[in-house]
Amino acid sequence: MKREWRGRCSLQQRRLEFLHSSPKNRPVIGVQKPNHMSQQSRNKGASAPSSLHPSAILDHAIAAHRSGNLSDAERAYTTILKGSRTHPVALHMLGLLHAQRGKFADAEPLLKKAARADPGNADVLFNYANVLRALDKTDDALAWLAKVIALSPNFAGAHLNRGAILLARKELHGAIAEFDRAIAIAPSSAAFANRGSAFQQLGRLDEAHGSYQSAVELAPSDPQKHFALSEVLTQMGRDDEAIGALERTVALDKAFPFALSKLVASRRKRADWRSFEREQAALDEAVESGVVVDPFTFFHASSSPAHQLTCAKTYVANVAPDRGAAIRKTPSPVSRLRVAYMSADFRSHATAHLMAGVFEEHDRERFDVSAISYGPDDRGEMRNRLKAAFERFEDVSHLTDEDVAKLIRQLDIEILVDLGGFTAGARPKILARRAAPIQVNYLGFPGTMGASYIDYIMADRIVIPEAEQQHYAEKVIYLPDSYQASDARRPLLPNAPARNRVGLADDAFVYCAFNRTSKITPVLFDVWMRLLTKTAGSVLWLLDGEPIARENLRREAVARGIGAERIVFAPPVAADEHLARHQLADLFLDTLPYNAHTTASDALWAGLPILTCLGTAFAGRVAASLLNAVGLPELVTHSLDEYEGLALRIAHDSELRTALKSKLATNRTSWPLFDTIGMTRHIEKAFNEMWRRHCAGEAPASFAV
Repeated sequence: MKREWRGRCSLQQRRLEFLHSSPKNRPVIGVQKPNHMSQQSRNKGASAPSSLHPSAILDHAIAAHRSGNLSDAERAYTTILKGSRTHPVALHMLGLLHAQRGKFADAEPLLKKAARADPGNADVLFNYANVLRALDKTDDALAWLAKVIALSPNFAGAHLNRGAILLARKELHGAIAEFDRAIAIAPSSAAFANRGSAFQQLGRLDEAHGSYQSAVELAPSDPQKHFALSEVLTQMGRDDEAIGALERTVALDKAFPFALSKLVASRRKRADWRSFEREQAALDEAVESGVVVDPFTFFHASSSPAHQLTCAKTYVANVAPDRGAAIRKTPSPVSRLRVAYMSADFRSHATAHLMAGVFEEHDRERFDVSAISYGPDDRGEMRNRLKAAFERFEDVSHLTDEDVAKLIRQLDIEILVDLGGFTAGARPKILARRAAPIQVNYLGFPGTMGASYIDYIMADRIVIPEAEQQHYAEKVIYLPDSYQASDARRPLLPNAPARNRVGLADDAFVYCAFNRTSKITPVLFDVWMRLLTKTAGSVLWLLDGEPIARENLRREAVARGIGAERIVFAPPVAADEHLARHQLADLFLDTLPYNAHTTASDALWAGLPILTCLGTAFAGRVAASLLNAVGLPELVTHSLDEYEGLALRIAHDSELRTALKSKLATNRTSWPLFDTIGMTRHIEKAFNEMWRRHCAGEAPASFAV
């Protein structure tokens, strides 16, 4: 994003203005072109002799500044200030030069002196306020912008920048008032876009859409405006229009942060595979070239741990860079180890369903366990259960990242476990502030976060083979058996409904694939359609999603010679009903390169065997981890040809199917996968070893429990 600067260059009020890149959440602010400079000051490369009159040196400095010769300009401004330390124009312009280089701390004292030397110059005060804003001194910045407006009430940029500060501080109504004033004075794309953001955060989506649309009309070649429009259209459920806006964003700038990954995610959610291979290649190229791509989307599409590390590193460098030094702390010998779990998903959500039992089983004599919840409160049964499971449950959804980090420090948390990573609603900027001495990536995000401030990732030897540790920024903690927690307190399954009540024929062989549509790839769908071709009377049972996804999947089936009626969709139902209907299926077909995770745990808990193909990255190895931990390694294949062959063998051999289901039923209660107490003890041992290393002054290192 951009910030506006204004420069008074001489008594003739010549202007020098330039662009400055700002953090992601700062507004886009228009920039005026510089006015004409004297012919004398156009000599770009020559240094100005110190014997010249200060006005001539200033002309030379400004000409060098305009042409991008910043070193020469800096020397000339410095020469002027040696002769006159309070020269207002030289102070102002040298301050702007430092700001242009991103050296705001160097710019601040110069612009402060310039503002004192020329207090009636609105441009000088405006630029000083901008530097204060860049240094996060927002109270001071607002005060100086108020002075600008007092001097020049129709200064649109001052209203716009005040609104931007209020927007960042979540003072949304005040921000809208400032943007309205800026628009009344001089309608601009930036003002409309920022007003749209404020309306969007207030949930006033129609007004947000109108503002973004105006921003696009005023700046049709600005990809950022189209991207912002796509975001609100997505929230409004106008997906076709949102995809169109994303397409325009990518067409204008294929390197625009997140645009390509959001476009790919939108199309895969709808099973729109018309450009699948081209989009896959574009994603890989974007990551390799340093474009900011959403890691969660990329991990769904990538089979390369090395590329995933590159993607995550680029993401954190741009979105959540390291903001604090590691905390050193020595505990009291008698104190319990203070652990906090942080998540957006302490509610009826997959993460909560896996972890609830672990939270409850922690040894309270040795561990003080807290929840840091920044997600929505659905007021449901799981939310209430989780509140009861923790010693303290902190709802921080209303707090800023900095305030959450301060709270975690005030609670004296020693190990902070992040259950979200880069999934929906996650807030990695809290971790970037080094809220706790030890910070751990676990469960919710299947891969590296690429961040220097995440010390460990909890895994197992299947999801992260030892030979691949170099593809993880974190040190790896190897839990025995599977890394994935589970909740043995899940209720017993109710009776399965009759097949005809869920659209299944009584005599059909049911291949089940209850993963999200976005995990299904054309190559995998080819395999599934061949299975239907070779298995008489079979159907493929999928989760229902968007209507257009249903249409696309059925159309893809027909294109492969399979009748549309053989693709059956399971509508959304309550969690216990969903578990129960697994009993109607004969075989669960896993996806690749992103496996079933919680979905796989659900199927195995419900007694349904899963057939998987071992992938090459964490997300594609999870089902293999679970199957090994429940004693069914024979259902892990190592190629899609092997996967297809074993699926057919199981479909055509009723005795084999019976044996697999019987083995799963026996192992479910005797093997480690669903042993919640055992998993909790393993996690606690990991915590103790992390803390022992920390207190001994040892750097984080990979280890096995």
